[in-house]
Amino acid sequence: MTNPTQSVHVPPQPVPPKPARFGALAWTAVILGIVGLVGSPIIIFNNVTVIAAFVGLVLGVVALFGTRKVLALIGVVLCVAGVTATFAAQRKAVEELDRILDGGPVSQSAPAATSTWSKQHTWANGLAVDVAPPVPCTPGAYASPTSIVRAVKFTVTITNGTSAAFETALLSLGDDAQFNGQKAERVFDSSGGCGGGFDNATVLPGKTFAYEVAYAVGAQPGEMQLVFEPSFNSDKAAFVGQA
Repeated sequence: MTNPTQSVHVPPQPVPPKPARFGALAWTAVILGIVGLVGSPIIIFNNVTVIAAFVGLVLGVVALFGTRKVLALIGVVLCVAGVTATFAAQRKAVEELDRILDGGPVSQSAPAATSTWSKQHTWANGLAVDVAPPVPCTPGAYASPTSIVRAVKFTVTITNGTSAAFETALLSLGDDAQFNGQKAERVFDSSGGCGGGFDNATVLPGKTFAYEVAYAVGAQPGEMQLVFEPSFNSDKAAFVGQA
């Protein structure tokens, strides 16, 4: 008599977990996006971080086809934000640099910084400047620039109410001249009636110094604007009127 064969129960094998696909790319996109966003306000350095954000954006898009879609989407959003913030910061920096190089707009929120011909402007430290109304002048044969349609001359008077000597070159280098909304060229005319040579003098405390400056303007009368700034980032004195 044979013994019946006993059946052996074999439990089913567990299904191995599905491996994460493109998970490393998703994490890399997140990290590079954070780097790009944090570095965006730092001028010059953000040229490097924006490249990292671009790379992270590409990796994040690829990772969207993997198993870590939410993480990849977060990386893409961070990278796009980093690139956008970097471009905005760089554009603002370029605009600020252009403003400084061009003399900058006169602040409309500070009425004390705006004057007209013959109305003296005094800075907080006691230094004062005023500009007499323009008078026509005839440039000589060797005047610069050569193609002058019409020229006008101003007398600028500096009064030093500070406790230290003041160099007029600082005010001369900081002036900004416009005629009808366009930059007006300064006239240098040592042999003619416009003068306009570069004046560099030391004005002692309590003393006054006057010098003449000429500009080339259009054939027809228009609005002239002279803006003076005695030091970097100080408030500006603007003189506006017909010339």
